[in-house]
Amino acid sequence: MPQPLRYQKQLSRIFLYTLYTAILSTLIAALIGVGTAFFTSHRRFFGRRFLLAAGIVPLCVPPLVIALGYVSFFGVNGIVSGWLKAISAAAGGKFGGLTFLYTTAGVIIAQGFYNFPLVTGIVNDAWERLPRDNENAARLLGAGEARVFFTVTLPRLTGAIGAACIPVFLFCFFSFMIVLLFSPPGNSTLEVELYHSVRTTLDMSAGVKLAVIETVSALSVVFLYSYVVRKNQIGVEGLSFTRAKRSYVGRQAFETGGARVAEIAGFVVLGVLALLFFVGPGVAVLISSFTIKQNNAQVFGFGLFRGLFGSASFWKAFLNSLLIGLSTSALCCFISFVYSVIIRMKGKQQKVLFQLIPVLPMAISSVVTGWLLSFVFGGGNVVLLVLCQTLLFWPVGYKQIQNGMNQLTTDTQNAAFILSRSRLDCAMRFYLPSCRKVIFTAFCYCFAVSIGDATLPLVLAIPDFSTLALYTYRLAGAFRFNQACACAVVMIILAMCPFACMRSRSLARPELVEGKGHQKEAN
Repeated sequence: MPQPLRYQKQLSRIFLYTLYTAILSTLIAALIGVGTAFFTSHRRFFGRRFLLAAGIVPLCVPPLVIALGYVSFFGVNGIVSGWLKAISAAAGGKFGGLTFLYTTAGVIIAQGFYNFPLVTGIVNDAWERLPRDNENAARLLGAGEARVFFTVTLPRLTGAIGAACIPVFLFCFFSFMIVLLFSPPGNSTLEVELYHSVRTTLDMSAGVKLAVIETVSALSVVFLYSYVVRKNQIGVEGLSFTRAKRSYVGRQAFETGGARVAEIAGFVVLGVLALLFFVGPGVAVLISSFTIKQNNAQVFGFGLFRGLFGSASFWKAFLNSLLIGLSTSALCCFISFVYSVIIRMKGKQQKVLFQLIPVLPMAISSVVTGWLLSFVFGGGNVVLLVLCQTLLFWPVGYKQIQNGMNQLTTDTQNAAFILSRSRLDCAMRFYLPSCRKVIFTAFCYCFAVSIGDATLPLVLAIPDFSTLALYTYRLAGAFRFNQACACAVVMIILAMCPFACMRSRSLARPELVEGKGHQKEAN
């Protein structure tokens, strides 16, 4: 357990370690994400839609589940270690299992590969809309593919790459569960050290210092994020809104033989890394949830789920998660919709201040928010938990609703103003029906984020209260990893239920997708 902070040198070491892990994790996410975005935006291959859909994983799948996946897949007794032990035994040797997971490298790898689909999704959208004319002109003038990329393509993608990497950096900077489970002894980050200061050692002076340093650092990154996004929006007029035809990997007509070999090799390397460090841990969670040890043998069955469903404490946590998730999502959607309508009616979408407000919660960590509010209100409770989650998660819903608002034309909006009795009437009769689908999408995202949040319930320490995420964390802390994986599977299914309902409703009523152009574009 970390000792209370007493010296400035120790504080500087924790800050530098936090910065070090966040930067390296972001670099991994950027390298893998941008490389994958090239193939998803330019090539056709099996699994392309899955990679693009995986962009919701950093938002909807809690880090705790990812940590469990890495333990089940790369742990000392995990799936990969089991394979290596079997190979070593067949060769007459002895292998003790992989041990990199509980090191700084394990923290960086888990965070980097957990967030790379977010980079892929954002960069893919920008890359698909880049006109190919300049690239083709450079090729006609004799430039090779490497020179075309670094001198023509990459400069036009810097805004999108920056807009993707800065949120990833903040996610890694505020990482809590992965660091708490994987960080080696003697190393800690600002977020984890802050939690121990205010909850374990009760060193409030150190907690205040850590909170100030963490928040000021994050705020500077948020201001940089706001600048990068505005800079990226300035260049929108150079984008093409026609999708270029995709070719198969290694089949582009103008490529030389060497370029095709390099492309195929890069595709294979990225595919192996994604399967090993992203898909593998997810599959390991599913396998572990159906695995029970009996008489030193692995037995597959539903025993773990039967044990969960027969536990009264599990159902109490389940109902608490459902209640908190529905309440938080409803409040997030309400705030996001009201804010979107106000800035739309006032014509303030491009103003710096109004763009910055929804981004500010990114600069405040869950630990700081929970600690300050519980201190102000004299302890944690369910209402305070909903309030904290709403304050932190409403920008997730705002992003979805604002994208839908941007699809509404000015002429249609002006006509709605003329035909409405008041601004409130216009909001209820025009904006609300027009954006109902993106509002439900925002609800799905906020619900999933709320279900997977284990940090705020842990920080608030509400007496005799648990959620599925907190229940899973306690199982993992008791080294009951298979039971924790089973609970994580239930948690993911619950979080994905609204998405499934949205999908089934769209299939049942195709006119909602095809009947109105702005709704189709918004989704």
